[in-house]
Amino acid sequence: MSMTINIKRLYAIGLVGLSLAGFSVSASLAQLKPTPKVSGKTMATAKTGVVADQLMESVTHMMDKLNTMRFSGDPDFDYVFMVRTHHLAEIDLSQEVVNTVKSDSLQQLATALINRKQKEVNQLEDALKQIRPSRANQAFVQAQNQQLAAMKLNFQNGMLEKKLTGRVDEDYATIMLEHQRDAIDMTQNYLKYGKNQNLLALARQLLANAQADTRQFKTLVKQEKIGN
Repeated sequence: MSMTINIKRLYAIGLVGLSLAGFSVSASLAQLKPTPKVSGKTMATAKTGVVADQLMESVTHMMDKLNTMRFSGDPDFDYVFMVRTHHLAEIDLSQEVVNTVKSDSLQQLATALINRKQKEVNQLEDALKQIRPSRANQAFVQAQNQQLAAMKLNFQNGMLEKKLTGRVDEDYATIMLEHQRDAIDMTQNYLKYGKNQNLLALARQLLANAQADTRQFKTLVKQEKIGN
């Protein structure tokens, strides 16, 4: 079966509604209720200050994209789309606070993340040009669906929002630690099922970077007493 994929068109529609003939696999999130709205904002942004609201709006935007995607079931193809969306959210989060955080070290980390994540997005887009989706891997699909459902449920239950204080340094570190955890889980799952050797090598580097970022954020929180 032949298949032509216009990558630019997929990006132009915001990576939403991806439907590949013969490979469409539901993300199995339909049973979860849509994120409730409060005065034009999500519940998650209705409680804290302006910066916290802006951070949570970036998270909400990412969750909305992930929730409306239709995946191919092919580990290589789906991983690129998921991690690209995740990276773009991380760039947005860091850009929201890079000029407002009080900690110089945290500002430097945010700046470095913006630059590196954009380079990684470019690498992912280059990798996607070399990938064509194959038959759905049901074990990967099941693991992917479970992770996405857990992320959605955690978001809807306000678990992240409850940790926010309205203090920009603390809130940025809190959200980014959660974000890195999801990135690590996403990549570790892909590494079990991926086939494309170039993408597997990139994913291993992304995993190492996310683990290093986690250590940096934890160190800053401890050394600079962010949140105390």
